[in-house]
Amino acid sequence: MRRRGIVILLLIVLAGDLLPSAGPATAAASPAPAQRILLLFDSLANNSGQQGNVAELQRLLAAYSAQVTLKPISSYEPGGMKGYSGVITVINNDELEITNQAYLQEAAGYKGAMLHVGYRPPARMQQTLRLKTGVWHRAGASLSIGGFTGIPVEAEGMPYITASAAGRSYGTWSSSDAGAQAPFAVSSGRTAYLPYLKQGDFTAIAAAYVLKDWLHYTAQPQMYLVIKEIYPFSDLNLLEQMADRLYRSGIPFIASVRPVFANTDFPAMKRYLEALRAVQSRNGSIVVNAPAVRPPINSNDRSLRGKMNQFINVLAEGGVAPLGVAAESYWTYDKEYSAAGMGFFNSAVLFPDGETHYMEQTDTSAPFSSSLYSLPPALLQGIGRTGKAMPELPLNTAVTLDLPEDERGLEELLQNLNAEWYTFADYKQEAHTVRTDMHTLESADGVIRLDGNTLDVDYTPQKVAVDFQYKEKQATSFNKLFSVQNQFFIIVILAALLLFGGLLTIGYRLYRRKYLNK
Repeated sequence: MRRRGIVILLLIVLAGDLLPSAGPATAAASPAPAQRILLLFDSLANNSGQQGNVAELQRLLAAYSAQVTLKPISSYEPGGMKGYSGVITVINNDELEITNQAYLQEAAGYKGAMLHVGYRPPARMQQTLRLKTGVWHRAGASLSIGGFTGIPVEAEGMPYITASAAGRSYGTWSSSDAGAQAPFAVSSGRTAYLPYLKQGDFTAIAAAYVLKDWLHYTAQPQMYLVIKEIYPFSDLNLLEQMADRLYRSGIPFIASVRPVFANTDFPAMKRYLEALRAVQSRNGSIVVNAPAVRPPINSNDRSLRGKMNQFINVLAEGGVAPLGVAAESYWTYDKEYSAAGMGFFNSAVLFPDGETHYMEQTDTSAPFSSSLYSLPPALLQGIGRTGKAMPELPLNTAVTLDLPEDERGLEELLQNLNAEWYTFADYKQEAHTVRTDMHTLESADGVIRLDGNTLDVDYTPQKVAVDFQYKEKQATSFNKLFSVQNQFFIIVILAALLLFGGLLTIGYRLYRRKYLNK
């Protein structure tokens, strides 16, 4: 029966798109963003070492609750810097000259906060920071910053600072073969220069130290553990076992759960809710993972809001309190996805983009009061540091792991977490708000409230019925008539067969006698 339930729930998820749209939901109230940033770039550096650094900046800025507008320098128009808290320019091409005169003139006279990333910092910035720059043509170097030491980075063809006599320095590049040291980045007042940023390595974390000061971000950053790839047809017993083991180890965590959009009254869904209630009782917080987007994209399908609204209501009415949404970063740059899928929440966990499938792309992001920058544990494992415990990172981060497939995977997960001496925070200690058309969920200081009343997260297992009728019986008003007809025809056919057999027997004997008498 359990296997049958798993198969049925797989069909539930796949059939979710058949659910018609419900009425519009009320979006979670979100305060105005603290910062509005204009992010300009000359190229996306495809097929080079800097590929992905613009996307990395977008996720880093989101973790500081900034609203980002992304534009290529080539399409910059006069007056484009007005209304922004700061401007970031990314130059990934060392040979391509900027020809947009509107940008060149306004950047030269811009009085606001300015951060330059990559090659060729502008002349005014070089004067302010007393910069001398060069290009690192060796195969690699090591980076030390913020309690992390000697982190090897492959950085051939990397722009770097050869000398700076003004402002604050961040971190240190070093190379044993060259016997040289150089600052990772420098800043002075509202001006900062970050020579190098690469997606997927530690330079992204190092860049966060620079951004934190440049944005004047003063909140205390926290680190969270996020377990993702949790589906209704996952091994729910293993999920509960993991929650219990983490609880006994004193590790709070966040479960990023996949939504169900149809047939939510099935026993398989009831078992899903039971498992999530068990997770919640073991110091686990729940966030809703955005549904997967697969082509073809139907731009006329506006049912996402109704589906998400219904699923959040089902969770709330089942005693489960989702406190945020988890999605790939590009969702915040899509009008439909950010409003209809994420608009219920003021808190988010943003994953790196995989395949992007926009419905209505926009150049300006939807900001969140709380946003976590996700990273794989491999990025932090085994790297040098000044103490035994993991140093504090400069931004709110989510160390992300997939739900283990079996008990052996669970043991490895726990061993790796204990080996790195992480200090994870409890997500529900922070302020989060979720609003649908029917319910309001809030958390603060470890207390969760549903519609203003404290939610009891204690868990008592409930038995889920296994004799559920998945399909209604059809009307049977003509059953008796059809049964009588069937019996009549059976009798007629048997009688005909007996008669035919008798005639064959008589004919055989008659012809046999006639043959023998000849």
